[in-house]
Amino acid sequence: MKKYKTSDGYHVYQILRDKTFQFMADKKNYTEDIKKLMNNIEDIKYDSIIFLFGIDTGCYLDELKKQICIQNKVFILEPNLEIFQKSCEMADDQIHILLFDKELVKMLFKKAVTVLNFNNIYFHAFGNYQDVYKEEYDYMIEQLDCAYYDASASINLANRFKKDFLKNLICNLSVIKNAAPVQQYFLTQKEIPAIVVSAGPSLDRNIIEMKKNKDKLKGTFIITGSRTAAALVENGMKPDMIVSIDPVEANYDMMKNYLDLDIPLAFYEYSNRCLLQEYQGYKIFIPTVLQRLSESCRNMKSVYFGGSVAHTCIDIAVKLGCNPIILIGQDLAFTNNLHHAQRAIYEYDKQLDYRADITVKNVFGKEVPTNVSLEHFRRALERYIAFINKDGTKEFINCSYGAAINGAPHEELETVLERDIYRKEKSQPVIKGKVDLNEKEIIDSMLFHVDTNHKKAQQALTLCELIIEENQKKSLLDLTSDDPDLQRMLNILAAANEFRISGSSSYLGEYFNQFIYDSKTNLFSMYAKDYRRLSPDLQYQAKVFKEYFSMMAAMLEEVKNLVLETLKECRKERIL
Repeated sequence: MKKYKTSDGYHVYQILRDKTFQFMADKKNYTEDIKKLMNNIEDIKYDSIIFLFGIDTGCYLDELKKQICIQNKVFILEPNLEIFQKSCEMADDQIHILLFDKELVKMLFKKAVTVLNFNNIYFHAFGNYQDVYKEEYDYMIEQLDCAYYDASASINLANRFKKDFLKNLICNLSVIKNAAPVQQYFLTQKEIPAIVVSAGPSLDRNIIEMKKNKDKLKGTFIITGSRTAAALVENGMKPDMIVSIDPVEANYDMMKNYLDLDIPLAFYEYSNRCLLQEYQGYKIFIPTVLQRLSESCRNMKSVYFGGSVAHTCIDIAVKLGCNPIILIGQDLAFTNNLHHAQRAIYEYDKQLDYRADITVKNVFGKEVPTNVSLEHFRRALERYIAFINKDGTKEFINCSYGAAINGAPHEELETVLERDIYRKEKSQPVIKGKVDLNEKEIIDSMLFHVDTNHKKAQQALTLCELIIEENQKKSLLDLTSDDPDLQRMLNILAAANEFRISGSSSYLGEYFNQFIYDSKTNLFSMYAKDYRRLSPDLQYQAKVFKEYFSMMAAMLEEVKNLVLETLKECRKERIL
C-alpha cells in the first residue's frame, strides 16, 4: 500500500488487490469524490445516521465535519486492514471507523434502520471502494435492503392493520388463557421428519406426490398454515399442527369450513380473532407482546417470525426437534407464472396485486419471476437456516420447484420419503397446562396507560400553548433555573420521553409504531445545518411539541374508543 499526492492537492492510497494496483479514489480529481459525498448527504437531518464505505486517507473528513451537527453519527466501514489500522486515530465521539465485518454490518443496519429512523439513514461508498471491494459493497447493499424492507414492512402493517391488531389482542385474551404455551411442545418430536407445507405453486404437484406416499407420511410431523390446511384435509391428509398468524379476516375465510378439526392450532396475540373464537380444536399460544406486558408470560419462550407464516412453521419444526425439515410449496417465486397453488387460492387474492418485478434462479438453475417481498422472505429463510444449522446437525430439504434456497438443496419428495429418515416412531405429545393470564388486569393496565398519557399530553399541550402565547424570544441555552419556561420545557420533554420509552406503550401495538413514524417524519425533521439555530429556539420547540402532543392525544383517544368498542363486541359475542 502506498500513499500518493493527487493532482488537486489531496492524498490517496493505492493498494494491490486481485494482482492489480488500484487507487481508492480519483488520483487526478479527488475533489470530485469529496463533492459526490457532500452532495449525497447535503440534506441530512439533525440526527441522521451516516454509513460510509471506505475511509481511504480520510481527506474528506474535514468537509464532512462541516456538514454534520453534534447529534449526527457517522460509521465508516473500512475493508482494508492496513488502511483501517492507519486511520483509527482519526475517529472521535461522532465518527466511528470500523473494520468491515459481515456480522458487524448486519448488526449495525438492523439496529439503525428502524421505524424511528427509517427516513434518516444515509449510505455512500467513497471514491472507488464500490468497484475495488465489490463483494463487500454488494453485501452491504443487501443487508441495507433487508433492514429497510423490515422497517417498511412494519410501517405498512401499521398503516393497514393497526385496528385489526388491537382488536385481535383484546379479543384473544380470553383464548390465550385457555391455550397451551408453545414451549410445552418443544423437543416432543426429536428426530421425527417434519413436512412444512406452504402455498406456493409447487404445492399442487407436491400434493399429488404426497397422496402417492400416504403410508410414509404417517411417520412425519406435518405443519401447515391456515391457507393450505384445506388442501391437505380435502386430499385425505391430516396435518399435525396448523399455524395461523395473519390478523386479517381472510384467514377466517380460509378455515371457515374446517372449524371443527381436532388439529392443534398455533397462534399469537394478533392472530385473527374470529378464527380463534370459533375454531374447535386445541390451541397453542405463541407469546410475543405479552412477554413484555404480562408477568405470567414473562418467562415464556417464543418462536421466530420472519415475515411469512412459513418462517414460523419452520422454526416450530426446529424447536420441536424435528429432523430433517422438508419444505413443500415453498416456491418464493411465481413458478409457472402463478402466485399460489390452485388449491390455495381464495376470494381474498383478487384484491391483491401479485406482480413480478425481478427474477432469481430456480432449483434447476433457470430464471424464475418473483417480487421484492418474496425475495426478502427467501433471503430471511436462508439467513435463518445458516444460523440454525451452524453445526450441521439439521437437514433442510427443498422439495418445491421454485426459487433455489441456500442451505436447503432441492430433492424430489418421493426420493426423500424413500430415504432412511424415519429414525423414531412419531407419538402424540400429551400437553397439559394453560396460560395463567388475568384478562381484566391486562385491559385495566392498557386503559390506565392510555388515560395517564392522554392526561400528560393535554398538560404538555397547555404548556406549549402558554409558551407560544407569551411569545418570548428565548434561547434554551440561556434559561436560568428560576425561569418558568425552563420548567415548562423540562415537563414537556419528560412527557414525550416517558411515553416513548414506556414498555406499556407496547399495548398500543401498531398505533404506537405509526405515531412514532409520523411524528418523526413530519415534525422532528430539522436539518443538520439548522441545528445550532433552531434546537435552542424556545418558540420553535414549543410549536413542534404542540403538534406532537396534539397528534398523541388524538391517537390515544382513538385507541381508547376502539378498546371500549371492542370490549363490548367481545362480551356480546360471548353472551350469544
